[in-house]
Formats: sequence, structure tokens, C-alpha cells
Amino acid sequence: MEATVISGIFSLIRENIFVIIYLFALVQVYLVISIFYMLKKHELVLSDVVDNLLKGFPDAPDKDSTQHRHEKIQTALQFITNKVAFHPEMRQRFYKNAQKINERPFYSRHYKIETHTSVMSTLVQVFPLLGILGTILAIAQTAFQEGAQIDVASLSNAFVLAMDTTILGISLSIIFMLIESGFYSKTERVIQESHEYRKIMSEIYLSQSES
Repeated sequence: MEATVISGIFSLIRENIFVIIYLFALVQVYLVISIFYMLKKHELVLSDVVDNLLKGFPDAPDKDSTQHRHEKIQTALQFITNKVAFHPEMRQRFYKNAQKINERPFYSRHYKIETHTSVMSTLVQVFPLLGILGTILAIAQTAFQEGAQIDVASLSNAFVLAMDTTILGISLSIIFMLIESGFYSKTERVIQESHEYRKIMSEIYLSQSES
């Protein structure tokens, strides 16, 4: 009974292996699009909050339209870090600016980016495995079919299925691997900047609670 159930599951997977691969590909496309928009939104929010923290500081870094957004954020974070570290009296001014910043789901957003990126990275490795699974199931179908003789047509169909699933799995893996590599550095920068911002805000609020 158990062998029959397992055989039925394998047959179902084999018959729908291309549908399964394409479904995983759709999930991957959704993750790519989501990460792209989350990164852009998170950059804008981070840029806004650091600009708000710098309000009222005459020696704040000048705005340079030629700078990339990440360069502006890093320059602002470095300025705030130096002020907090070497001029403790400035923490009160930063604290007042921080109170004026609108409450946004900032702290949790970069965790969502990390989660989506981790799932995307995992799925990149799943596609070749699905291709191999299609190959194994195709071979198993031919090897364990009823009858002593192996039908040439069945063997040919199994070989075509094995090749098609393997090629499709590897191809999708390569495509999404290239996309993932393009996201990697940007994601790392956003997460690093978010951690720096959280550290600065923690120091500012901690200094006020101790005073």
C-alpha cells in the first residue's frame, strides 16, 4: 500500500515537473520584484530620516546632487556618528530632531529585505535540484515499468524529459543567480546603513534616558 502511494506521488511529480519548475520561477520573479521595490523605498526612507536628523546643524554636509544616494546617507551617518561621539552636548539636539521624525516601520523593513533575499538565494539552488529530480523520475519510470522489455519509445521519452528538465533547471538557476549577484551589494549596503542608523538612534535615546 505504501509503495503504491509513493509510486503515485512520484508519478504525479513527474507528470507535473515542468509546472512545478515554472511555479518556483514565478515565486522567484515575485521575490525579485518585491526586493527591488523594497530596496528603493527603504533607501528613500533612510535618506529622509538622516536629513531630518541633520536639520539645524550649520556645519552639516553640503548637499551634492552628483553624489549617489548611498554616498549621501553614508556622509550624513558619519557626520552624526562623529558629533555624537566627540560632542556629547549635541545629542540633545539630535534627540529633538529624532522626536520630530514621523513614526514609520523602518526598523522592521530591512529584516523583511533580508528574509526575501535569503529565500531568493535558496531558490537559486533549488532549480538545478528540480532538474535532477526530473531526470531521476524519468529514469525511474523507464527502469521500473511493467514488463521485462524496455520500450524504445518510453526510453526516448524519458531521455527527452530528463534532458529538458535538467536544461530548464540549470538555465533558470543561472538567470536568477545573475540577478541575485546584482542585488547582493545593494542589499548589503542598505542593511549596513540601517544597522548604523539603529546604533546611532540607540546611543541618542540612551543618552537621554541616562540624563
